[in-house]
Amino acid sequence: MTDFEKREDDFLTKLHAAYLERVKFYHLPNTELTRFSWTENKKIIVYAIKVYTDLAYYDYSTMYFAIKNNSQIDNKLITLDMINNTKTPKFSRITDADVLKRTAWLINEKLIDKKINSLIIKSSVNSSFTPFEKEKDEKNFYVTWVQRWVDKEYDETQKAESMSTPVQSFPNFPDTKQRFFIDRYHFKDMLDTIDDSQFTDEFNQCLFAYELEKWFLCATGLGSCLEHLMLIILTNYDNNGYRDAKGDRIFKGFPKNPTAQDYVRYFKKEPINITSRQATFINLLFTARNSVDHHNTGKTQKNLCDLLLDGISDMYNDYYSNSVLLNPKKS
Repeated sequence: MTDFEKREDDFLTKLHAAYLERVKFYHLPNTELTRFSWTENKKIIVYAIKVYTDLAYYDYSTMYFAIKNNSQIDNKLITLDMINNTKTPKFSRITDADVLKRTAWLINEKLIDKKINSLIIKSSVNSSFTPFEKEKDEKNFYVTWVQRWVDKEYDETQKAESMSTPVQSFPNFPDTKQRFFIDRYHFKDMLDTIDDSQFTDEFNQCLFAYELEKWFLCATGLGSCLEHLMLIILTNYDNNGYRDAKGDRIFKGFPKNPTAQDYVRYFKKEPINITSRQATFINLLFTARNSVDHHNTGKTQKNLCDLLLDGISDMYNDYYSNSVLLNPKKS
């Protein structure tokens, strides 16, 4: 690691530590950490972009924001010098404090990747007139920044929980009062990647039931979605040409009306070959699906639905990508 890379890594480490320290200030249980963008195992990319400013006595200002790092490999810091690119009336007339509008301008001018727009963590936006080279070593800078960042995330999710927003009609992705939970698992990214209209419709109906606190309907539907996702994964392997050592297709002997146990049994086989502990977890999810009592609602039933959403996320993250990228054995 070069000295420059070490300084960047030190900055991200200090920034993250300050972020987590502010999160602790709220004394929330671990189950509610999903509302924050940089807790648990989530990774981000921090942008520091130098841009032109019309204000006297300053050579430039710096825009700061973070985006979700869906690769989940590591946190990153990206610094860009866009002073000359932004020395134009159209950009300078956008106030320095309006980082989101300035970012949209940079995207529109193709100066930064348009994907940033959908990944940006709006509560993280910040701006400064002090050079980043100096500011990144100032504790007051990153502590003040993350305090505002965390506070905004907390306030926004508190508001979302108390004020339900309309659920969009299918097949649009619902915008629900549990948005902080949904964002945590990148479910929209999952649906876009899988690109199966039936699965998307089924999953969105589950979120509709979740929004209405119909836990029995939600849990039952999520159990079906879990089975459907397992079927999609097996089908991907088969379509990719996977054959076992005998040259048999993956669906040989597969029941016409499979149960959850059938899916688990086939996941134990090659090429997925899940361990007994993984099988136990999947069985636990189906047990949770079956244990929700439709005569009652409340915290326990919601938590079981959250567990199923967690399980679908794990199923997608742990098994789907290999089913698509596999270099299969062929007969």
